[in-house]
Amino acid sequence: MTATPTSPPASPKRRWLLKTGLAIGAIGAALGGSIFWKRGVSDGHLTEHGREVFRGVARGVLANYLPDAPAAREALLSRHLKEMERFVQTLPHAVQIEFAALLGLMANAPTRMLVCGLRKSWSEASVEDIQAALETMRINKLPTNMMSYHALRDITGIVFFSTRDNWSLVGYPGPLDI
Repeated sequence: MTATPTSPPASPKRRWLLKTGLAIGAIGAALGGSIFWKRGVSDGHLTEHGREVFRGVARGVLANYLPDAPAAREALLSRHLKEMERFVQTLPHAVQIEFAALLGLMANAPTRMLVCGLRKSWSEASVEDIQAALETMRINKLPTNMMSYHALRDITGIVFFSTRDNWSLVGYPGPLDI
């Protein structure tokens, strides 16, 4: 009986492993860096990117309450963003940092596509695209996506519906005198 020579099992080459590790690290650093670069809150104020995300979310969530006339709609959205900024300024600094990360995640194209499937920027997307993206987040199996959806939608709604100037748009006469 002759012994057949055995060869060691195939294994990844060390160079391939190093290159793959470096590539994954570079992609992760690029995504993380761009999220930081496009963060949504800085020094207690909404950044340009944070404003874009909240304007888009407001267009999707509040579509039935926004005026049809473009000038009136833009004026209302601008007022809403001022109220959003006031709200953000009332948050503790630690929450502002978390909020900045969420808005950065939603402003960054690759992570926005991963989280909600929105390919266009918030300002370029149609109301239907935004509503579909929010629905994707709402029914996602990942708890972080669902929590992100609720944070964006709930805060947008709370700020809008608690602003006295918007009450007439929704038919709310205001608090009753007791």
